[in-house]
Amino acid sequence: RGFVHVLASCICYPRGLSQPAMTLSKSSLMMIALFVLSEAIRDEKVDLKPKIQSDEKTLDRVDSARSNCPYGDAAASRKAGTKSFNCHGFATGPAGDWGASCPDLQAARLKTVRAFQMKHHASFMEGVGGYTLSPVFDKSEAIRGDETYEELVKLHIKGLLHPGMATFEDKILLKQFARVLGIPTTKMHFGAHAAGRGAEDEYDRANFIELLKDLCDSGEDDFFIKATHLAWSKGQKIVLNWQEQCRHNKENAVNEYADFAEQEVLNVQAGAADEHLQQLIPGVTVESLFKTGGDSNKPLEAKVQVVWGKVHHMFFFGEDDRGCKVNVGSWQVYGDKTGWDLNGIIQPGGGNDALGDRILEEAFQPMVDYAEKFAKGVQADFMRVDFFLRQPANTGGDWMIEMNECESVSGMRHTLERLGLGAIWRDGYVMSRLKMTGEKYTRISDNTQADRDKLELDKE
Repeated sequence: RGFVHVLASCICYPRGLSQPAMTLSKSSLMMIALFVLSEAIRDEKVDLKPKIQSDEKTLDRVDSARSNCPYGDAAASRKAGTKSFNCHGFATGPAGDWGASCPDLQAARLKTVRAFQMKHHASFMEGVGGYTLSPVFDKSEAIRGDETYEELVKLHIKGLLHPGMATFEDKILLKQFARVLGIPTTKMHFGAHAAGRGAEDEYDRANFIELLKDLCDSGEDDFFIKATHLAWSKGQKIVLNWQEQCRHNKENAVNEYADFAEQEVLNVQAGAADEHLQQLIPGVTVESLFKTGGDSNKPLEAKVQVVWGKVHHMFFFGEDDRGCKVNVGSWQVYGDKTGWDLNGIIQPGGGNDALGDRILEEAFQPMVDYAEKFAKGVQADFMRVDFFLRQPANTGGDWMIEMNECESVSGMRHTLERLGLGAIWRDGYVMSRLKMTGEKYTRISDNTQADRDKLELDKE
C-alpha cells in the first residue's frame, strides 16, 4: 500500500517481556520492529522502501519463542489448515491456498452469514425512510434496484468527490468530529494544515519542533507522524525510542522530522487514483502508537461495518495480548454476536475462544454503539469504523477502545457477505427513496437477459 517511512534507533521489547526471547543481532531486531510496526498501520500489505527489507522468517522465529497463543505462532497462522486460526485469505500451503484448505469450516461460515442476513434483513430496513443521508452518500438518483455490491461500491467512490467528504477523510477533522460525538480516538499530540491554504490551524515549523521537544520532556517514547490527506500509508514515519534519540541528538532529530513533515507530507498531493483526496488541504499529525499490551507486537483492531446506521459485522486484525496473530478472515462477528473466532464457529453460551468470549461480553456493545453513532453522525449509508482494543488487566475493569480511523471505501471483497450485504445496502434505497424511470427499468430488463444469455438459458 505504498511506502511507509520508518525510523528506529534501537529495539523496544514488547510489554510483558523484560528481556529478548532469543539473542539476535541489533540489525535483526530493528528489522523485526520495522516490519511489525509498519504492518500495524493498515489491514492490507504495505510495501517498504527497498533499503528496508523485513525478514518474516526471523519474525516468525521470535513469535514462536515468545508467543503464549494457544493456537500457534505467526508462522502457523499463515500455514493453511482446517482451523479458523489458519484458514483465511492469507494462508497458503499444500492443503489449499487463500481459505480453500477448510471447506467444512467455510460451509459453516457461509451458513452463519446467510442465517444472520436472512433473519435480520428486514431490521436494516426499519427507519430507512427517515434516515438522513449526506449528499456525499446519497445514491437515490442512480439506483435502479438490481445493483450488485460491487456496483454500489463504484457509486460510493463517485460520491466521495463531493466536498462534504472532508469531515471524515481529513484525519484532523475526523478526530474533531469523533470527539464531538463522544467517541474516544487514538491520542493526537499535534495537528495542522499547510500554510497559505485558508485553514485555521496553519502549520508552523517552530510549533512542530516545540511539540517534539515536549514529547521528549514528557517521556513519550514511540509515536508516528502521519499525513491527513493521503492514502495507502503514504506520508507516514514511525518513530521508535524517541527518548534515546532526543537525549543524544535532539536538535538534529527534531529538524529531521520537521523536514519530513514539510517535504514528504505537506508538499505532497494525493495521486490520481485518489482523486477525491486531492480536494483536501494537506495536513500532518503526530499521534501516539497504540499498544494492546501483553505479547502483542501490533494493535488488535476491530473493523466494524455499518449499513444504514446498523452494524452488519466486524472483523479483527493484528495481534492480541497472547501474541496470537489475527489475520483478516480468521475472526469475524455479526451484529447478533454470531460468527467465528480463532477457535471456530461461535457457540451460544460461551466456551469459545477465551478472549473472543470476553470481547463479546464486555467490548462488543460499546464498539457497536460508537460505530453506529459515527455512521449516523456523518449520515452515511455505508461506513466502516475501526477501533484499537486493549483489555483490562482485571475482570470488571474498563476496556480501552479507541477509534483509529474510518473507511468509506476499502479493498475488502466480503467474499461470504457480498450478496446479502449488497442486498441490504441496495434495498434500503428500494424501500425508501427509489426513483424509477423508463431507462432504469430497461437496464434491469437488459441485465436480466444478459445473465440468461451468458448461461445460454434461451438457446434454441
